[in-house]
Amino acid sequence: MLKVFIMEDNLQQLNNLQAVVKTILLKLQVTDSLVLPFSSTTSLNKALPEPSADNVFILDLQINHNKRAGLQLSQLIRQRDPEASIIFITVHDELLYTTYKYRVQALDFISKDQDNIEQELMKDFRLITRQHQKKAENLFHYTSYNQDRTILLDDICFFKSNKGNTHSATIFTNDNRVIEIHQNLTTIANNDSRFIRVHRSYLVNPHTVKTWTSIIAKLNFTMV
Repeated sequence: MLKVFIMEDNLQQLNNLQAVVKTILLKLQVTDSLVLPFSSTTSLNKALPEPSADNVFILDLQINHNKRAGLQLSQLIRQRDPEASIIFITVHDELLYTTYKYRVQALDFISKDQDNIEQELMKDFRLITRQHQKKAENLFHYTSYNQDRTILLDDICFFKSNKGNTHSATIFTNDNRVIEIHQNLTTIANNDSRFIRVHRSYLVNPHTVKTWTSIIAKLNFTMV
């Protein structure tokens, strides 16, 4: 889920930004999203989510007459959430260079004086959604112990069926992890064409196969 956190101490501008972001997400057909408005750094600090590339923070630089409050907040966010996207919106163009000194790696810096804030935010969210789609293509989603989890596709060597439980399988990774999942090989093969069924008990990730010897049915994987 894409989570958007908007920090703006002017309530009218906060409501406008929230409406703009919701419109953009609707146009981009992002259905799994949440837009959360905040008017104080204290309330946002209390609501900071678990670190994720799905987090987007839109921050006003000046909060309660403190020109650097947004920068200080962004530094805290970046320290605990290195993959989040941070977008600054402000009337203080002179602080543009200062944002680089704070090393928060902001995605964009948008002036409130611009008439095209919506167009600029649209560009930013297009980039964010493209990055998410690309990342999703390299992830495998699974359920383990009633929790939804993900693993990098490139980490998976193969799946093996579990004789004792036909509704589960085991993932073997290239760094020697063994992960039991609540999906069987048939379900995985039917829902994900990235894997190849080489045996009734094995499903292989061809992206990590280094060599293949068909005569003796031996596979060598690229290990970490």
